[in-house]
Amino acid sequence: MDLIVYTKRLILRVENADKAEAILDFYRHNSALFDNFEPTRPHNFYTEAYHRAVTNAEYNNTIAGNFLRYYVYTKDNPDKIIGSVNFSNITYGPFMKATLGYKLDIDYHHRGYATEAVAHCLDIMFQQYGMQRIEAKVVPHNQPSIDLLTRLHFRYEGIEY
Repeated sequence: MDLIVYTKRLILRVENADKAEAILDFYRHNSALFDNFEPTRPHNFYTEAYHRAVTNAEYNNTIAGNFLRYYVYTKDNPDKIIGSVNFSNITYGPFMKATLGYKLDIDYHHRGYATEAVAHCLDIMFQQYGMQRIEAKVVPHNQPSIDLLTRLHFRYEGIEY
């Protein structure tokens, strides 16, 4: 598993707690957008300490093979986080599956960055991790996300209650 990978226009990098401030800035800048599509956040979500702890735990789980989150940067601006692609609930054995999550900075929508990043990360999960199934859970009113998944050949299987 590579901690840094490159696509045509992007850098995808697994980060550690040293990037907590940049990650917090990313979430603050996009809070109005993300809050429409994500669960209620803990009371301390918008603190550097929270993101330091979470990023440290995610990094350790990535090394253990239980989780994977790549933060997305453009090659033109390799210090500014513009998104993330993550895989949680990684299950090995006969099921070999994971759950996909992703988000992109509002200022970078409609440029193909999310499609490019997610497609590359899916290749990593299928080829390097040996996954046989990737699930994506999307709220029904998030049409841009549904469109992205359609472009990447995901199949709609229904709504969970």
